[in-house]
Amino acid sequence: MDVGRSVTKTIDEVGGGDLESAMLHACNAIDGTAAKALPSELGSNRRFTNFLRNNYAILGAMGMPGINLNETRFPVEVAKPKAPGGRPDLADVVYAIHRCTHGHGSEMPKGFELRPDFGSGSDNTSILIEKGRIQLSDRILFGLLAVAVMAPENTGQQTPVGYHLTLAGETYEINDWWGKRTEFEKTCAPLNAVQVNMDFGDWMT
Repeated sequence: MDVGRSVTKTIDEVGGGDLESAMLHACNAIDGTAAKALPSELGSNRRFTNFLRNNYAILGAMGMPGINLNETRFPVEVAKPKAPGGRPDLADVVYAIHRCTHGHGSEMPKGFELRPDFGSGSDNTSILIEKGRIQLSDRILFGLLAVAVMAPENTGQQTPVGYHLTLAGETYEINDWWGKRTEFEKTCAPLNAVQVNMDFGDWMT
């Protein structure tokens, strides 16, 4: 898979306001990268979700800052969650709700639409969680792209000149950052310094 093309298509679709199509291409970028990073993992579910868990330092800083993604479990039902403890974490939600829905050409379940923070010009990264549903910020798209771009397995990939990611007001030209995961994790570290473990209590039963 040409991960660079998937990254490019994601950004193009965000610019056009089609967040569902953007998520399809972002998940393709993760699928292709996970297959290279974890070739011995059996099954796309396990590869996809474990690859994201290995990169929560980047995904969280970009798409869900302030949340302890390693420990937080969400009050939604997904098929075959792979997170420890048997309840879904963010990786399970992205795979089961977004990757599989778009990959199979199905309609997005109500209550799981992306929130247009970036699309509305807001500086916020918001999330809406209720029992049985979770709406992630559209900034999760850029978190997924950053995970793919920074993966060492994608060194040498390309996007058109000018395509970039932003974090904490700084701009990162994508073609300068392919494969630089360790360096980018250091950039993300200040945003991961304080994290909350979200507890949804009775909603988890």
